[in-house]
Amino acid sequence: MKSKDSSYYNNRRLALSIFWLVTGVVLTVLSILEVLDSTYWSGMGGGLIAVGALQIARNLRYRRNPEYREKIDTEAGDERNSFLRMKSWSWTGYIVMLVEAVGVVVAMVLRQETVRTVLSYSVCLILLVYWVSYLVLSRKY
Repeated sequence: MKSKDSSYYNNRRLALSIFWLVTGVVLTVLSILEVLDSTYWSGMGGGLIAVGALQIARNLRYRRNPEYREKIDTEAGDERNSFLRMKSWSWTGYIVMLVEAVGVVVAMVLRQETVRTVLSYSVCLILLVYWVSYLVLSRKY
């Protein structure tokens, strides 16, 4: 069995979940009191409340249910899942970059300069992050 600090749902994760819950409550209350004047903030607060509450429930279930703990620890440490997560991110990067590149061309045709500029910068950022990541990883491995 793993130590508490190395387990998947450690105290830092629980503290972060509590932080999201409290932040959501604060945003919702400030929105209701009209300190924050947009319904965006109350919606974000509601979302953070839901995420925080669900994560706290999962964390407590992990701590109290040995079968669930074993299942989560196995999934978190499984090399196949790690490989699939890495492969999914690489596919996501390619797909997002290609969709944005097509979006640049479409925005140019439709004369949407702001959209074209934002998408162009996004493609450039993705390529820059890829290049820096490649350089760092090529030195590490």
